[in-house]
Amino acid sequence: MNWLRRVVTENIPLKLLSLTLAVLLWILVGGDVQTEIFLPVPVEFRNVPQGVQFEVQPPRVEVRVRGLRHVVRQASETDFSVPVDIAALGGPGVKLVRLRPDNVEGPASLEIVDVTPAQLTITLQERAPTGSSRR
Repeated sequence: MNWLRRVVTENIPLKLLSLTLAVLLWILVGGDVQTEIFLPVPVEFRNVPQGVQFEVQPPRVEVRVRGLRHVVRQASETDFSVPVDIAALGGPGVKLVRLRPDNVEGPASLEIVDVTPAQLTITLQERAPTGSSRR
């Protein structure tokens, strides 16, 4: 029984230091797990030429985001955008725009896993000139 008392009571400062380092290492490495959430994100239109009007279906997409739990909890839909370059789509008509995770702009600390739906339907039309008069 004397040997058990010696094992417990010898080198107490070193044992406390080891315990503290083990707890800190656990917190840093294994304390926060990866998690995923779904966020509704609006589609952002860029480079819209004058004289062009458009309709998009759907106007919002759902983005699946993965990251450390504490980072994911702080994320909001305003941190992300799905940009669509209207000028790059060409002339009038119905256009299909494929969406992939790399199309989504967001914080570098989070991974974009998926975008739903996988494509947008955009209808482009030339706007009739306003204020023109006929003679």
